[in-house]
Amino acid sequence: MPYSNDILWTDEFYQAIDPKVLVVGYMTAEPGHAYTTSRSLLTDFDLWYITAGRGSVRLDDTWIDFAQGDLLLLKPGQHYHEDRADPDRPFSQYWTHLLPFSGRRPALSRCLAECWPTRMNVDHVPALAPLFADLFETFTTRTEGHPLRMKALVHQVFDLLFPLIRRAAGSPPPPRYPKFLAARNFIEARFREPLTLDQVAEHADLSASYLLALSKRFLGCSPMHYQTLVRIRAAKVHLGRGDSVTRTAEAVGFNSLHYFSRTFTRIVGQTPSQFARQSRWR
Repeated sequence: MPYSNDILWTDEFYQAIDPKVLVVGYMTAEPGHAYTTSRSLLTDFDLWYITAGRGSVRLDDTWIDFAQGDLLLLKPGQHYHEDRADPDRPFSQYWTHLLPFSGRRPALSRCLAECWPTRMNVDHVPALAPLFADLFETFTTRTEGHPLRMKALVHQVFDLLFPLIRRAAGSPPPPRYPKFLAARNFIEARFREPLTLDQVAEHADLSASYLLALSKRFLGCSPMHYQTLVRIRAAKVHLGRGDSVTRTAEAVGFNSLHYFSRTFTRIVGQTPSQFARQSRWR
């Protein structure tokens, strides 16, 4: 696409990057999930970051399969029809609607959408997971200064994705540290269970000490703290849907309501009840 190559990755392109986040959500599909809509014309960039499971989405007249570790871009001008979850491994996803550029930049938006693959596997970029989690939390809690915080987070997401898009003519590089990715995926899939560091390390065929070092390098925390963060992330979804605090604690793997409330408050900065009242995500 010569026209795209002439415009993209120039000083003009990078100076025009000024993302505006319209909405952010997190969804865990139920087994057998299927959602259908009329021919919905997309007018913004709709990013899906798949954290677990498998599914498929129909854009225009094409079905696109996706799985854990994939990033999908539903592009302006496409028609979104429906999505379905795998019956055995239903998917979970972060999603966000955003505008990448300040002002009206239709040429830049069109060219970026044209060169951005509809599906990219980004499992080898573990730094994306905490950025999407932080983006979701920032949008739902809406603390003071949240628009600026969301803008900064999207800039970090773009910093990680743009080099991949530039070389997207070929296949994405193989995952680095595949055993660590196996450990992270194990935690994501079984976060409700009372896992131990040794259990996760054994599943990934790593020593506990090396797993701990890799986790702190790529996730910024220990594996077991990451499990707690995944539980809290899921708890936000339950609370945002209107589930009670007690039901939420049980659903995400906490045996003690008191411990759940204390942990949630320490991480989020609000009690579960406060979060449920103030959350604007539905």
